[in-house]
Amino acid sequence: MSPRVLVVGPSSGLAEEFVRSAPPDWAFEGVGRRGSEVAADRYETLHVVDATDTGPLEFCVRANECDSVVCFLQEGDRARCQEERPLPGAVPTGLAWALHVEAIEAIARASLSERKSLIVLSTDELFAEDAGPATEATVPLTPEENPSWYGGTWAEAESRLGRYDGSVAIVRVSALFGWSGDVLCGDRALVDLVHRPHETVQPTFVPDVVRVLRRLVEEPQTGVFHVAVPAPLNREELRSRLPEAGGAWRRSVVPERHPGLVPARIHQLGIRPTSWSAALPHARGAGRP
Repeated sequence: MSPRVLVVGPSSGLAEEFVRSAPPDWAFEGVGRRGSEVAADRYETLHVVDATDTGPLEFCVRANECDSVVCFLQEGDRARCQEERPLPGAVPTGLAWALHVEAIEAIARASLSERKSLIVLSTDELFAEDAGPATEATVPLTPEENPSWYGGTWAEAESRLGRYDGSVAIVRVSALFGWSGDVLCGDRALVDLVHRPHETVQPTFVPDVVRVLRRLVEEPQTGVFHVAVPAPLNREELRSRLPEAGGAWRRSVVPERHPGLVPARIHQLGIRPTSWSAALPHARGAGRP
């Protein structure tokens, strides 16, 4: 039987890439405030729900016939995340906490109680900048310890996901590049490469993420998966090399902070991460900001 997938956050760039490139016999439903811009014809139904309203969100995740739930929820405004950081001892509030913690926990309750597999897109920013390369087993910093509130909320989300029984896969990504030429970002934020030129990252090739997500839908697994090209480089090098791929800079490279990813578990899926040199010729849509 062909998979039926519920996509939470269908307007996400990664969601659009995942759905657009899926096999034609896959069926999709969406949950979010907005639908997909480039893959709208792939969705049978779109449930228009604000993810911060966890009651309707949880109902929509429960009340469908999908086998898998793939969550692309992200608060992409890092500056706003930092502004919303609570004072020590204060109750966390704000959009990052609502999306990354409260909404994702509601999705986990609903999907796992209905025996659906759950895949959540996370980030490597839940580690400190100077912590060195991490493996999937590395323990994230707590929200209080992490200098990034964006990363801190994701650490709390991953902690809560670990309390649930069932098929939960967490896919961590870093500086994203290699968007399809068919996917345009419009007014979405461009990456901040100039202010941290010497910071080291280990970029994530978008087609690699799509392949991992597809395999996890086809063969549900539990655990954390890092997805990245094998070799690290600093942001200045990233900025100088992306124009080699040609085209206009149309979609953001997410400004993650952690210096490295070790993509060990994706080898268990039979996937080898694309090398940096091999990825560049295929990175359509990447260029000079």
